[in-house]
Amino acid sequence: MLAATLRRCSRIALRQQASSVFVELDLLTVASSKLPLSTDETFRQALLNGFAPVVSREGGNCFCPSVHNGNRQTLVNMLKNCRLESPEVFAHAESEELTRIFLKQLWAEAVKVGLAVDQEGLPMRAAAAEVTKSFLSKAEKQAESSRLTENGEPTWRPTPCWLSKEALKREHLCPPSPEDFEEDILPFWREQLARVDRVTALKLVPQLGGDNRFGWLRHKASGVPTGLFEEALQWKAELPECVLLVQVGDFFEAWGVDAVMLVQWCGLNPMSRKPRAGFPISAELLQRTLDSLIRADLSVAVIVQVGTKGNAKKVPRLVRQVVSPGAPTYLHGHELKRSGDAAAGEFSEGRPYVAMRLRSDGLLYAEIRPFKREIRFREGVTPEGVEALLEENEGVAWPVLVGGPRRSFLRANQWKWFPKHRKWLPGPSEMSDADFLEACCREVCSSLRLPEDPPFVKVCLDTRDSLQPLSVTTARNLGVLLREGVPSLVSHMLPPDAPAFTKRLCRRWLCAPRSPSIVQAMRELLQCLLSDGSLCLPTLHRLPALAKVLAYISAKSASERLFRDLRECCTGMIQVFSEVQFKAIWPPLLEIVAADVGETSLDRLTIVGELQSITSLIDEWVHDERISDEAAVGIHVSDDDTTQRSVERFLEANEMFRGVASQKQPLVEEAYERVQVARIELCNAIKEGLPDEQNDSLIYSIIDNDICYRQKPLKNGCSARDRKGKTKQHRYTTKRLEAAMDFYGEAVRAAQTAVQDALSQLSAELRSFVLPMRAAIGAAEILVTAHRHVSHTSAARWQLPALVEGSSFDALVAPYWLERGDAVVSRVKLSSLGAIATGPNMAGKSTLMRALGASALLANCGFLCPCHSSSRIPRYRQVFFLAADGDRPSEGVSAFGYEALQSATLLQRACPGTLALVDEFGRGTEPRAAEAAVCALLEELSARGTHFVLATHLHGVADIQLKLPGRSQPSFWRMGMSADLQEPRWTYKLEEGICRDSFAWHTLKKFGWSDSALERFHGFQQLQRDLVDAEPKASSTSEALSPSSESSSKDVAMGSGLKATATLLADVCSKDPASVVRLRPESMPPASISAGKAVVYVLVLESGSLYVGQTDHLHARLATHRRRFGSDLHEILLLGVKGTAEARRCETLLQRRLLREGSALLSSHDFRNLHFGLEESDEEEDFGNTALRSVDSPCSEDAEQLRRSAKILLDLAEKLAKDELKPDG
Repeated sequence: MLAATLRRCSRIALRQQASSVFVELDLLTVASSKLPLSTDETFRQALLNGFAPVVSREGGNCFCPSVHNGNRQTLVNMLKNCRLESPEVFAHAESEELTRIFLKQLWAEAVKVGLAVDQEGLPMRAAAAEVTKSFLSKAEKQAESSRLTENGEPTWRPTPCWLSKEALKREHLCPPSPEDFEEDILPFWREQLARVDRVTALKLVPQLGGDNRFGWLRHKASGVPTGLFEEALQWKAELPECVLLVQVGDFFEAWGVDAVMLVQWCGLNPMSRKPRAGFPISAELLQRTLDSLIRADLSVAVIVQVGTKGNAKKVPRLVRQVVSPGAPTYLHGHELKRSGDAAAGEFSEGRPYVAMRLRSDGLLYAEIRPFKREIRFREGVTPEGVEALLEENEGVAWPVLVGGPRRSFLRANQWKWFPKHRKWLPGPSEMSDADFLEACCREVCSSLRLPEDPPFVKVCLDTRDSLQPLSVTTARNLGVLLREGVPSLVSHMLPPDAPAFTKRLCRRWLCAPRSPSIVQAMRELLQCLLSDGSLCLPTLHRLPALAKVLAYISAKSASERLFRDLRECCTGMIQVFSEVQFKAIWPPLLEIVAADVGETSLDRLTIVGELQSITSLIDEWVHDERISDEAAVGIHVSDDDTTQRSVERFLEANEMFRGVASQKQPLVEEAYERVQVARIELCNAIKEGLPDEQNDSLIYSIIDNDICYRQKPLKNGCSARDRKGKTKQHRYTTKRLEAAMDFYGEAVRAAQTAVQDALSQLSAELRSFVLPMRAAIGAAEILVTAHRHVSHTSAARWQLPALVEGSSFDALVAPYWLERGDAVVSRVKLSSLGAIATGPNMAGKSTLMRALGASALLANCGFLCPCHSSSRIPRYRQVFFLAADGDRPSEGVSAFGYEALQSATLLQRACPGTLALVDEFGRGTEPRAAEAAVCALLEELSARGTHFVLATHLHGVADIQLKLPGRSQPSFWRMGMSADLQEPRWTYKLEEGICRDSFAWHTLKKFGWSDSALERFHGFQQLQRDLVDAEPKASSTSEALSPSSESSSKDVAMGSGLKATATLLADVCSKDPASVVRLRPESMPPASISAGKAVVYVLVLESGSLYVGQTDHLHARLATHRRRFGSDLHEILLLGVKGTAEARRCETLLQRRLLREGSALLSSHDFRNLHFGLEESDEEEDFGNTALRSVDSPCSEDAEQLRRSAKILLDLAEKLAKDELKPDG
């Protein structure tokens, strides 16, 4: 009696302490941990969410005695009120069994801590079966009701035929248009069917009908959706824009419009000529099919069987994964692989999902990477920068998510590059950027059916005071993005065998440069690698992609090879962050990595400790490669090598799980022991049936995966059967061998499951180490990229220039794509005054600008440049490369219109921190308008303090005085050339000065123009020059002609002047004076020099003025002059020379000699030319210009006196040039 009383008191005390015990214990978590490791994570979470309302710390635990008051029925009723929040998980393969296990464990844990007891303190009897039935029946009813409606509407509508009646009357093999389909059909599928052009697929389009989701119901005998197709309609309603691949037994099948997509894009053939297609279950075939559909910008929902038929005689299925261009790799291929299957293919991270928010100060641009569980964003990006970022990604995953204030879409619609397939995310005007990004992540998770946990890591790329993202035109012209004919800058930053991730990292940094602090950290890292010749990095050959690691670990499907690669990466980074020899690179590397993973800073020792924990976990769960784990070790069946080898091949083919998971784990060890027992029994069974002569007695069948005897065994022998149950010819077995084979197969399958469970458990444990894994892989990628960059570019003698604030550009630069021995190095000095570069065609103007721009970009991103170490490059905020890029007919923009658009963007963004490289602006319009546009552009850029370089063939720009208040004129650059005018050669060296001849004829000749075509070119060029140089008829500076009494003296003077001019013409041309032809104004020239012959001529006017010219079409030229001068033309002097170049040289020399002689010239434009082998000082040119202006001026009071002064000054300049007269001092 006393003992019973004591027991009753202890139970009461235990019940009073139950509430305090419960505070320290989460029953739901403990019960869920007791579920099998293979339990689907979605279903596990659904169980927790379903019972949380009554089994929770906040709401009062239903198991607590103070809640149910010792009444078991009250407790059961509270549990029976629970239901699943997501009815779709009801389709889980073992939902009933798993729910029962969960409730048993939940009840047992409650009893263990003194809960779930009656008024006497005795444990209550569990009601797992009763609660399970109620729990799942409500889920089934809810699932059934959800099949009937979707947002209050039916999930599908009857549609007899997808094509309209008018479209059916047309030829079926003609591709349809979106307007050919009924209105009930989703616009997305109308557009996709309009892309169909394969004949086999076109024949299926008219067969679509019956329902508006698949277009397959018309092919069902009953005309009513039942069974699997009814489920498929529900899936299609939930994923309306996805192709559904449904596992049906050993095949994946698609119906209706989905089958048309498989026939069109994957090359499959339809089944029975109906819109139905499929392929056998295989990880490789599945991934290959997915790749084909993703290349067509389609998303695919993979629906798999997850068990056997249940009580409802229905195979449970679930949506395992939604594969899209943004998540293109199927992560559960291990479930479909069988022994002997090929690999499922390479992992692909896919294209990013892009989110943009329109703001008044620019755009918020974000890239969402589902596999990385990461969203990277930057603020204040220009529209041109966004265009380049989209181009750098080589496309994005649709749709683009867009947000912004009301009516902001009107501004977005004006951008030609703005993606058309976009989705606007509504939200209040006061929504913050963080809330917008959260909404974007939820939208992506919803479309891909991904859990929102673990949350996406947000990485903000700081753009304050940093170089803005490049425009598409700039990125293409500088070789960052691919453009035909432009050498790739990224390819010359790294060696040809550099890993792909190094090229992606460099391209990403160049397109979207980092903040100044990160750029400085990269410079310090490169400087450490350059200066320390003894620094040897650890082996980092097999770096796993971060997206691959996080994707497979999140899906708990990571392979043993991936874990080994992760371990190697972690081991290498432990060495880098631990050994003193790497001390110099710790600060810059950690700073870069911290910014890359979205952290303010990273502690080195903490990272090392967590990486050591990761390697320890991997060592604990993954098999040690130093220990042998071969399938055929320790097995002996026969002394005959062929027979023995047949057994070994069978074991090796089946025991593919070996060498993967560590046998230290109890579940793996137990599975191995069972396989060993089965192996021994199998070997004994084989030995029992072997004949005495064991010469090649066994046959291993790869197809049937079994071992048979060639001869019938004497004891219990029988015919063998294949995998389909049919008898094999001349193949035998025994009852014992059949039983042993079955037992061995079960043991192997259990071992495979145990090994996969072990890897899944390792993935689950590593999910708490996401940050150190991101840091380790990111640091390794940056370190390898920096090392490969330094090793490659230092061999090409690239240097790390000084990066200065607000200074002039002063550097020795060379083209980045040329070897140092082949490249011409030029000294570039550029300030806010800007520069105008001129030069002949193909002399290297564009090359110089590309080298200058590449050096500025590389330096501002922290990389080595093709320049001298003493170079000084300013910190720029923007780099623009403006070049003619052709027209855009599809956008209605002409070539000059596109130039105007690009230059307008430049003017909007230009500031003192801008480097503008303008290459031959104005090509698309007429020369005079182009000159005006160029001058206006230069004045605008100069007014903004922009560093600019303008390369042009519009030589008149150099003569125009630009209105630059308080400033000097821009610097004048020219590309050097040799003095040989017959065969000019370019030096590609940058010089100061102006080049006024583009030598177009040389380029034409080089690229195949004939001599006759070139002669015509020279003729028309001279004609154009004369028309441009022509001036109104000059007025005589003398008084009116004397009376007739003075005419004789004038004629005598004119005659002596003509003789002197003719002698001077012959002397300049190195000819005999007698060869000079004197022609009267109305006479025809000699036929030998009328056309096709280079001629120097002098026109003598009645006023005594002279006109000097040259041509190779004399007849046409004289006709022009006669129309111009009329009766004022007195006589013409002619002299033929050997070529056009010689004629131009003689023309220039004669003009100068006549000026020295004091003759009055109507025009001496070519007198200024410095590129005909004539060396002349700047002072001489200035003096000549002064004299010319004085002579030509109609307002001159004493022209003769001015001519004499000009002659004296020219003689003085000539003596100075020849050092005949040296000034004092």
